[in-house]
Amino acid sequence: MRSIQFLTTLLLVGTLLAGCSSTTFNGAWKNPDYNGKVKKVYIVGIANQETHRRIFEDDFNQQLSDHGVTCLSSYKDLPTSKEIDEFKIAQNVSANGADSVLMVHVTGKRTEEVVNPGRITTYDGGRYYERPYYRNYGSYYNQRREVIYEPATITQFNVATVEANLYDTKTKEMIWSAQLETVIDGNIQKLLKDFAKTVIKDMARKGVI
Repeated sequence: MRSIQFLTTLLLVGTLLAGCSSTTFNGAWKNPDYNGKVKKVYIVGIANQETHRRIFEDDFNQQLSDHGVTCLSSYKDLPTSKEIDEFKIAQNVSANGADSVLMVHVTGKRTEEVVNPGRITTYDGGRYYERPYYRNYGSYYNQRREVIYEPATITQFNVATVEANLYDTKTKEMIWSAQLETVIDGNIQKLLKDFAKTVIKDMARKGVI
């Protein structure tokens, strides 16, 4: 279990350093009994900061429209997350004629730590060698190598676990569900845009949209 978590951590760090999306899937599921495609989604982003919620819902709105899907942002009906409840959501869904509801919220946060142990490299006038940098004492003495020390480094970053669930408004049954992890790197707008892109891509791949 520990090794799986470590591999997940390395994957998240790798995608972040590579400049790719910092959001990865823990798992995604589609209801095998659902054969249709959603056309009008009412999105509910549950967040502590309303500004982030609005940016998030607007990103979904813009990206879903590229797939021919109409997205209705709940913050226009429910300006604050404190106002969100089952009755009000159902009321607004009905009023807007939405065929589905997408609910997204952060279920947990944690701090990950990656340790680079460092290394020793030697230079002998044009060629570098990594340790072990000597085979016997004669070659070590004669080659007069310069030793370069690269100290160990520790990198800390925050990871949020996010759950996204898509429901059919008529049957109230779940159509699609996913749990994702996203690296919080300080650029909230890019993070939210990448998250929306990752979610929508999987929904399209599974034939939901």
